[in-house]
Amino acid sequence: MNVEDYDARFNLVDAKTPVNEYLTAHYKQSLAFFTLHDRLPRIITEVIDNLSRCKDQIVEQLGEASREEVKTVIGQISELKYELQTDKELKALPEYTEELKKWNEFLLTLDNKKSYFSAVWLYAECYLYRRLKLIFEETETLKNYDYFKNQKDQTLEHCLQSIKAIGATLEEKKIDTEDEIRDYLFKVIKLNLWGNRCDLSVTAGKEVKVTLDPFAGLEGLDKFVLINQSSEIWDTLKAANGAADVQFINDNAGYELFTDVVLADYLIEHKLAKKITFNLKAIPWFISDALEHDVEYLFEFLKKTEDPALMRLSEKWKARFAAGEFTIHKPVDHFWTSAYEFCKMEKADPELYARLAKSDLLIFKGDLNYRKLLADFYWDPTTSFKDSLNGFLPTTLCSLRTVKADVISGLEKGKSEALTALDANWMKTGDYGVIQFAKK
Repeated sequence: MNVEDYDARFNLVDAKTPVNEYLTAHYKQSLAFFTLHDRLPRIITEVIDNLSRCKDQIVEQLGEASREEVKTVIGQISELKYELQTDKELKALPEYTEELKKWNEFLLTLDNKKSYFSAVWLYAECYLYRRLKLIFEETETLKNYDYFKNQKDQTLEHCLQSIKAIGATLEEKKIDTEDEIRDYLFKVIKLNLWGNRCDLSVTAGKEVKVTLDPFAGLEGLDKFVLINQSSEIWDTLKAANGAADVQFINDNAGYELFTDVVLADYLIEHKLAKKITFNLKAIPWFISDALEHDVEYLFEFLKKTEDPALMRLSEKWKARFAAGEFTIHKPVDHFWTSAYEFCKMEKADPELYARLAKSDLLIFKGDLNYRKLLADFYWDPTTSFKDSLNGFLPTTLCSLRTVKADVISGLEKGKSEALTALDANWMKTGDYGVIQFAKK
């Protein structure tokens, strides 16, 4: 099939996404098209390859009955890949849980834009990951199998040099005055921001390494921070007088999760927060997103390094969980693995919205959460961050995100054009970051 016939068949236009439109694969020069046409098929293929390579290990762990189920799952994943590549309709899911019923309610709202290439990129991508999990859920032995775990664990191991450097730096720091607490907080926020570069869904599952001392390199990265509203974060925390309730809406496991906990620990240690809640994913999601067992693995990993500073961090953080200073919200909320934009949360999940509203600060991590904050809509980049939230502001919030999708707001006039002149792909590389803030 030639290019013209292919484009006509799938209703594609060889152009960039226009301003003030939703991101979809309809536009071939968009990251949405690249993701659905190239990146996601590679990710699915990698899941199949991993299952094939690890089949004996899975059977040893889960029993002989899993052998045939692995074969069945591989076949069904191959069918899912074919559906994606041939732009099939996003079909209804079996309704044996309330969560799946809500998915079908959501799908009914899509009307005629209900195929992979015609639906909003956010919807199509989330749907694909949910369908992938459903294949495993419908087995007897693989229901709870995390088919992305090996990749997440390897990425953490490949970042060990940086993790050791961070551990040593944290032990050496000497902070006495309020100004020093504030200034070091800004460093830890930036450390956490750049931790978001380790996103396997962007690299299609290929390993990500961080091998330098991240604290030492922070100053050199300042020119790549397009928006930095750390001062507003500081003011919010100080206004709570040490009693701030802070919630992370987490993104990636591994190195980024490590930096999440570093930031959380700093807030507790310096009496900038009283309680930290981590909101994790309920199911394997976008390859590297953090699940509860990824937190457990992180602490065990730090302990097994036999690095004294990291071993002490592991014990310290476990103690914070035991004391209730750190907590993982349970049950883990399925809204985080729905396709809903956050501006629809109050109606779609009022209980979650009300829970978040009780906090003093929400910290949204990463690119997918940013896309959901901005509704996968190609705003004029000068639109204010608060306006681009579409009314979603249950409480004061911030977003720490490296730019890996063509959606952004809050830039100064002319900044986007200047960056595009330097690098037409600047919104896709993860080289730039934002620390954005919106007050209730």
